Amino acid sequence: MTDELDLLREADPVSADTGPWRDRPLNARAELLLRRLPSQDRGRRTVRRVIWSLEAAAAATVLALALAVSGTPSSAVAASRPVPLVAHGSRADVSLAEIVRRARTAAEESPGKSGRGSHFQSWALSMKSGEDPVTLPRESLTRWNADGSGFSLEVATDPRHPGRPVIANGTPPHAVHDAKVLSEVKYPAGINGANESYFEDPPAGASALRAYLAVWSPGADRDPAELISAIESFLSVWTPGPRQRADIVTLLSRIEGLRPAGKVIDRLGREGQAFRFTPASAGMRKLIVLDPDDGSVLDVEETVTRDDPEYRLKAGDVMSYKAWMS
Repeated sequence: MTDELDLLREADPVSADTGPWRDRPLNARAELLLRRLPSQDRGRRTVRRVIWSLEAAAAATVLALALAVSGTPSSAVAASRPVPLVAHGSRADVSLAEIVRRARTAAEESPGKSGRGSHFQSWALSMKSGEDPVTLPRESLTRWNADGSGFSLEVATDPRHPGRPVIANGTPPHAVHDAKVLSEVKYPAGINGANESYFEDPPAGASALRAYLAVWSPGADRDPAELISAIESFLSVWTPGPRQRADIVTLLSRIEGLRPAGKVIDRLGREGQAFRFTPASAGMRKLIVLDPDDGSVLDVEETVTRDDPEYRLKAGDVMSYKAWMS
């Protein structure tokens, strides 16, 4: 037990200066460090990497769906494992500075308000050492009413039709097509998201928003990778209005090392402007896709930057993505 604790301390998934620990997913760097803990003197141990705290039962359900769709484990993986988004640079690309200008203009014309709740599709790679990867496609929708009551629905997507919406945004939202419901929760009046991170209304102004994000994601006020992860988490709780969209894209424009990648058609068929960010030591790369007209974050995709034979990964493989639908 002592040597295992030493290994965890060496990995340092939550450093001493990150503030009070809260119940939240580890960031990409922390997960990668934990996954690569040395194990030569302990035999071959199984290490699982599950992104966004998806429950084991949900993972099993999604895998069962994939197997039922394709008929065999190998074809299930091949059918549902995504390829990286491909961006193409050209003279028609919209710069990040121009996207910021457009977002600010839209916010001045109609500030609007951010809405509590979010609708997105996501995929994450879960792995066992020496085995083929297991895919976890899903779609999530959360909505809140004026009286504080709410509704949350999470549904497995069909790997035969990637990107096809499987939740109808009605009252209440409900699953459509061949979707398998993973979780369905109704919240009574007065809850209003108080059991979630970022439950307070977001402030106006880019600097104020960054400080707000850092309350829930310590490090977001000084670490670009933490800031991007915090924005992802925030967008899983809130649908930003024009003012918050402008603040978010302003924060992104201040990240040193965020490089233009070109135009891209995302997994939902939308055209966006893509930007790449590669942290210095995480072994991963982020691709952030923005709506060039209003600055909305459409997608965030994470890929590995180097081969990892133990987990059958090659440089460029997709580790996870999120595509926001509203």
